[in-house]
Amino acid sequence: MEGKCHKRLRKEDDFSDMANMSRAIHPVAEPPTVAIPTVMKYKIPKETEFDHAYEVVVALELEYKNIKFSVKPNLVGDLILSPQDHNTAKILSEVSNLNGKAIKIIPLDPEEKTTRMVLLRYPLELPVEVVTKHSKVTKAERCVTSRDKAQTRQVLVDIKGTVPEEVDLGNWGTYKLRPFVPEPLRCYKCQKFGHHQSR
Repeated sequence: MEGKCHKRLRKEDDFSDMANMSRAIHPVAEPPTVAIPTVMKYKIPKETEFDHAYEVVVALELEYKNIKFSVKPNLVGDLILSPQDHNTAKILSEVSNLNGKAIKIIPLDPEEKTTRMVLLRYPLELPVEVVTKHSKVTKAERCVTSRDKAQTRQVLVDIKGTVPEEVDLGNWGTYKLRPFVPEPLRCYKCQKFGHHQSR
């Protein structure tokens, strides 16, 4: 049995012929022709022909079985949808009617999107107008204490596009940011959450 199939390739010979192999055998991974728009998000305004924006989401799930997206409310009560695949993005960009009711699903431009943040340790002596001169800040207002409305060293800011870790105000200094967490809506008459006393 000796000599039948005992010829072994030496380590350096294993891939010596790789350069001569055709690309059909070893294809190079190419990017897909249609990129999945993971960055593109969509908004369902809270004013809708349905009773609530979340009913639009429920109707979408019932109508399209393979639809995949995540949902987050924004600060004013609209729902922000983030599609998980190309098919979902296509549905969200094209659908205009569900259960006989017109619906509005608005694409969000990532550059137009603003995020509410809190600027930390901003001196009380400095005017808030300095913060609004930064290219990414669209709005700024000084935070106050709930008890006596005294000004604090925190500034509520709306940041346009991608949120940086800190805001560089040039000669005025660099200040760190933290996410803004809104206080839950609470009724002061019955002490329950989810509605205001006017309702």
